[in-house]
Amino acid sequence: MAEFEKATSDRTVAAAEKLMAAFGKDMDSFWPMVSPDLHMDLPFAGTVRMPTELHGKDALEMFRTAAEVFDVKFNSVVVTPLADPYRVLVEYRGYGEPQGAIYDQMYVGVHEYRDGKLVYYKEYFDTGVVINALGAFLPAE
Repeated sequence: MAEFEKATSDRTVAAAEKLMAAFGKDMDSFWPMVSPDLHMDLPFAGTVRMPTELHGKDALEMFRTAAEVFDVKFNSVVVTPLADPYRVLVEYRGYGEPQGAIYDQMYVGVHEYRDGKLVYYKEYFDTGVVINALGAFLPAE
């Protein structure tokens, strides 16, 4: 890996670690790290009647809902650099107790950062955990 790519990859890993540490705990620090034009892909979300692709304000609203309504916080975060120095693989646990239900989820995702901001977010998760903990919050069929 060339020196420029290595430096870019190191900055991308640092940005992802900082963003994940702030989510749900320090949202005032979180929001400036996210592009207002964020593109979010949630490939498994359709099975729980949620959108599979969100852009801009809709993507930001998904983060806001998870943090503020469902009180989800991320922990056990592992960030792994990828061949593309602007992208990382992120594995993490999300935990919250919305209205007394236990939401304990393991995620894996791909993040892309440009100029220190999250611009692309793809996340895979266990839909059974979503149904069991958040079923009352999901859109009707």
